[in-house]
Amino acid sequence: MYLRPSLGLVLITLTCLQVFGLYLFLKGFLLTRQTFPLQGRSYDSWDRFPVHQTPLQQVPTVIEPKQPFKRTVVILIDALRFDFVLDIENATNPYYLNQFPVLQQLQRTQPQSSLLFQFRADPPTTTMQRVKGIMTGSLPTFIDAGANFASSAVGEDHLLNHIKSKFEKMYFFGDDTWVNLFPETFNDTSRRFESDSFKMLDLDSVDNDILKHLWPVMEGEDQWQVAIAHFLGVDHCGHTYGPSDPNMAIKLNQMNGVIERMLNYVDKDTLLVVMGDHGMSVEGDHGGESVEELMSTLFLYSPRQLTLDSDYYRVFFKQIHQQRASRLGYDIESISTRLLYDASKYPIVAQIHLVPTLAYLLQVPIPFGNLGAIIPDVIYPAHDTNTLASLLHMVQQFRVNALQVFDYLNQYADQTHQIDFSAEKIKPILHHLYTAEEIMVQLVNQPQFLSKVEAEQITQEELELFDTQLKEAILAYDAFLISTIKYCEAIWAQFDTGCMFIGIVLLGVSTLASFWMMMFRPHISYKKAFGVCALVLSICLVGAYVTLSHVGGQGWFEKMEDIDWIGASAALAICCIFFLMKSKQVAPTSVFWYTCDWYLLLIADIAQSFTLGSNSYVIWEDYGTLFALGSLSVCWTLRNLKALASYTRFSVLEAVLYPLLFLILVRITSVTGQCREEQFPDCSYIYSNSLEFGNHAVGYFSLLLMVMTVSMLGYLSRWLPNAQFAAVYLVSGIIVVLRMVQEIYLKNTVLQKTQYLMVLEKCMDVYLPRVVYGLCLVGTGACIYSKKYTKVTIGWSVLLLWSTVLAIVQRPFASIIVLASPILIDLLSRGSSSSLLIRLGLLHFLGHHLFFVTGHQASFTSLPWKAAFVGFDEMNYYGGMILVTLSTMAGHIISWLGMFILLVDVPSLLTLPLHLLTLLQSIPTFLCAIFILILRRHLMTWKIFAPRFLVQILIEVGAHLAVIGLEKTL
Repeated sequence: MYLRPSLGLVLITLTCLQVFGLYLFLKGFLLTRQTFPLQGRSYDSWDRFPVHQTPLQQVPTVIEPKQPFKRTVVILIDALRFDFVLDIENATNPYYLNQFPVLQQLQRTQPQSSLLFQFRADPPTTTMQRVKGIMTGSLPTFIDAGANFASSAVGEDHLLNHIKSKFEKMYFFGDDTWVNLFPETFNDTSRRFESDSFKMLDLDSVDNDILKHLWPVMEGEDQWQVAIAHFLGVDHCGHTYGPSDPNMAIKLNQMNGVIERMLNYVDKDTLLVVMGDHGMSVEGDHGGESVEELMSTLFLYSPRQLTLDSDYYRVFFKQIHQQRASRLGYDIESISTRLLYDASKYPIVAQIHLVPTLAYLLQVPIPFGNLGAIIPDVIYPAHDTNTLASLLHMVQQFRVNALQVFDYLNQYADQTHQIDFSAEKIKPILHHLYTAEEIMVQLVNQPQFLSKVEAEQITQEELELFDTQLKEAILAYDAFLISTIKYCEAIWAQFDTGCMFIGIVLLGVSTLASFWMMMFRPHISYKKAFGVCALVLSICLVGAYVTLSHVGGQGWFEKMEDIDWIGASAALAICCIFFLMKSKQVAPTSVFWYTCDWYLLLIADIAQSFTLGSNSYVIWEDYGTLFALGSLSVCWTLRNLKALASYTRFSVLEAVLYPLLFLILVRITSVTGQCREEQFPDCSYIYSNSLEFGNHAVGYFSLLLMVMTVSMLGYLSRWLPNAQFAAVYLVSGIIVVLRMVQEIYLKNTVLQKTQYLMVLEKCMDVYLPRVVYGLCLVGTGACIYSKKYTKVTIGWSVLLLWSTVLAIVQRPFASIIVLASPILIDLLSRGSSSSLLIRLGLLHFLGHHLFFVTGHQASFTSLPWKAAFVGFDEMNYYGGMILVTLSTMAGHIISWLGMFILLVDVPSLLTLPLHLLTLLQSIPTFLCAIFILILRRHLMTWKIFAPRFLVQILIEVGAHLAVIGLEKTL
């Protein structure tokens, strides 16, 4: 008996092999930091002194801090970019500059009571990760970014845990991300007033709800101790309109008024903290690593003296901040250039530094997993007797911070047994800590030092004798803290190289198997298949055992479980069966084999895949895709000319016309898109935000686009089989156009939120999109299950109906392109079978092209979060995920639907095209995985290569599922 698997079974098997290979690779690549259920504790200033030697009997005098604040107000303004709060002369942008003056006014009038910092976020700059980092003091991992839709409870120690233990009366207002992250802290429903954190189209409801509850609490009889308010209006304004919009000025003015009013409730026992969680990109988004997204604001204020206000301390604080900026690689010049202010005037503070700082000001323990370093400006002794006492107090606080980080490193090394955290690996970091301890030991051994610290007066000579050593100790402790951050940033993603390697092997072998099955008909005896399977399984499992016994303890295969080894062995056995299949004849010959088109496509795909190993090519991939489309259009033209029986004027014109029209339309659509941060200033796309209505050229152009779009809908509706389908398509298309008009109009018009306007907006944003979804599903079902339509008619009907759904989740320009995409598919469908593979290749690259021109890039910043709320007034995680995926993958979905139309006339010749279409995605996925493995320590891995790889995975899986669907329906 012989095993003759069908084409569908082969495609499903190859898809499963690819998915399993991706699973193993990602298991080794996207690893999270290990957390511990341990609580931070209070340290004595000279606990275990010195930490690297036998503790001394004599220790320095303990200099007590000022009394901790009894009340704290934290105002977090989402996306409060640092330049939003500056008072800049000759401001170039009237919408977000000089609209928030209260912070700098306080700094000028009360410099001893107010501190303003550039608050630098750690990427990814998504709200959940920033709030988590600000409260735990921990560094994020790449995989955390995907959790922004579904904030889960923090499973490690955090600052709020300790604050709640000391201050029982804690109130919260605003973004419900906090409640999701810290449910045990905010378990008193009478003291929390959370709001939906994803109502991105609404600028005011969350903020107004906060204000409705905030002021009564401030003025109420219940003596509040901690109040946290997270405002979302500025962030939502950025997402909806961008920073350069009149609505931004309104929101910033409102927040300025909130702070001014809040000052009435801040007395000498109260600390006011005003901060942002991240910045805002040029387009108004966040999530990436651009300067605009990273630079936020931190402002600390209290009517009592908050900092040692003298030139001596200011110079020393500046030295500490400069040392930190240098060690952490902050590019001051780039910040100044991009945000148009002198970044050297304001200290840069990493967000995780807020954790030990607030712990000091409130006198609560630092969370166990904190890696932040205390902000030196706030360290203030209870009695400022002399400079030596103040410096010694700073030493104490830096040492307490260093002890906490030291204990965390030891715990991490003991529990994880990771080589990167072994004593030998972190020896250079510990050297800074031990140096600081040695300096203090030397000082303690000098009797006159302790006496001078307690003296009420000290001469300049005596000060100079000891202050240099104290400063050196502080700088050494700080060097230990900052070096730890830098080291953890570099190695935190603990790659399981062995697991990644196994994944790559499976991806490569399954890709070769797909190529093999494209060339031959599968044919093998059951006996031989079972024999090969048993042999390969045995060899693989024995090899796995031997491998683990030699390298298992060296950081390889740590994440590989028994089921993973069995699955990998089975996958290799299946591939071996494929390779041993013999055929008495080659797959059906056709015009494909008399041309070299499939070779050409594979070479083009391999060439494009190799560009994924270059950060420059990934950054400019949109232009590379455009070049590939142009080159293949020329090949299409040549193939048409070669296929002509006679070279008459009409036949030559027809052979050239469709490729030329296709290329012209592709070039026209290429004028729009979204610029990556790295493409500035050499990127000049036309954005959807450029459209507006008014009595000028842009307004007339926008109006003309709407008229042309409606006319195009009327033209395309004639491709549908009857008036009912045409009506469904036209209604859906007009709803898309109405939403485009609404978005363009509201973007440039500031309207008062009347009841009528809110009802109208809800209809446009919620109910009308649901009409489109419903009409599309009903129309698709009616078309597919009807017996009277040909497959060609069904293909065009499904494409047109789904183009409206894909268009409604885009921005205006992108919506027009998606609605017009059937015209491109129509051009590609015109041609003989001799050019079919070239046209399928063009369709493949057209999917990539539409991805870019509809405003998407392989970066977190370009993720279309706004699409999650088209048709929903509340956050629906599964619905939102589907809509964001549809918005992101719209171009590729159009291309997959177009493949049905191109292949419907050649059902007997599907083997080669379908396998070729899977190979066009499997090859770049395989090579991209290799590049990720090689470049896993590259500076741009997480910023450029990893996001591009994740997009490739999404495309790969989608393409395989599409090909399986094509095989079943054609």
